[in-house]
Amino acid sequence: MEKTSGGVFALKHLMTIVREVSLDDLRDDATTPPRVLILAPYPAAGSELGQALTGPGGEGAFSVRDPDAHLGDAGQFDVVVVYDPERTGAAARTEDHLRLDAIMTPVVKYSGIGPSDELAIEHLRSAILKQVPTRAPAFGRALPVFRPAATKSVIDDTSVANAQFALVSNIPSIVPIVGSLASAGADLIVLTKNQVMMIFKLAAINGRDLHDQIRLLEEIAPVVGAGFVWRTAARELTSFLPFAAGTIPKVAIAYIGTYTIGRAADVYYRTNRKPTRQQLEQFRRQASETLRRLPLPKPGRKSDGS
Repeated sequence: MEKTSGGVFALKHLMTIVREVSLDDLRDDATTPPRVLILAPYPAAGSELGQALTGPGGEGAFSVRDPDAHLGDAGQFDVVVVYDPERTGAAARTEDHLRLDAIMTPVVKYSGIGPSDELAIEHLRSAILKQVPTRAPAFGRALPVFRPAATKSVIDDTSVANAQFALVSNIPSIVPIVGSLASAGADLIVLTKNQVMMIFKLAAINGRDLHDQIRLLEEIAPVVGAGFVWRTAARELTSFLPFAAGTIPKVAIAYIGTYTIGRAADVYYRTNRKPTRQQLEQFRRQASETLRRLPLPKPGRKSDGS
C-alpha cells in the first residue's frame, strides 16, 4: 500500500513539475539547426576545418568567409570560429568589429596545427559549447560528433547549477522552522525542475522524438522516484565538514545526485539499457571527486560566524 501511495505521489509531483517547465521552448531551441561562421585565410582551409568540426552531413551547418569580410549578418550565427594560422590578430579584430556593430555572437579562436588536428577539434567543440551552453542540445542533436561534448556540457552545467542553488537556498534555513521549511520546499521543486530539463535536453541530444510526450514522461519519471540516488550520495559526505548547518550535505547531495542522474540518462539514451549498479557507483565516485574541485566550501573551513 505504501508503495502504491508513494508512486501516486511521485506521479502527481512529476505532473506538477512538468507543467511548470517550458518544454516547448526547449524543444524549439533543440530543433533549431546550429550555424557556425568560420573565418579562414583560405576558403579550402576553412571548408576543411568546417567539415572536421561538424562531421559527416554537417556541410549545411557552417559557412566560410575571409577574416576581413563584412560581418553584418554575424548575428544569425551561433558562434564565429576564427582560424588564423599566421597569427595576424584576426580574432581580436573580429571581436572589435562585432562589438562596434553591437553583435553579441561569441568569437572562438581555433588554435590547432591544422584542420586535421583531431585533439584540437575536440577542444574547439568544447570551447564552442562553453560559449553557447544553451545551444548544446541543438549542436548534439544535429551534429552527432558534438554529442559527447554536448552531453558533458548539459550534465556539468546542471549539476553545478543545482549545487549552487543548494548553497544559496541554505541561507533561509538560518530562520528557525519557517526558514527551514521554505528552503526544503524550494530545494525539492527547483532541483527537480532542473533535472527534468536536463533529461529532456539529453533526449534531444540523442535524437529522441521530442513530441512523444508519453514516452518522455516515462523516461523522466524515474527522476522523481530516484530517492536511492540521494541516499547513496549521502554516504559520500563523510569526508566533508559543514561550514554552516546542513550546507555541505545539501550541496554535495544536489551535485552528486544530479550528476549521477544525468550520466544514467545518457547511458539509457545511448544504449536503450538502464545503467548497472556498478556504473551508478562509478558515476557517484566521479561526481564526488569533481565536487572537491569546485569553488565551494571545503572540508574543515569554518563559517564566519563560528
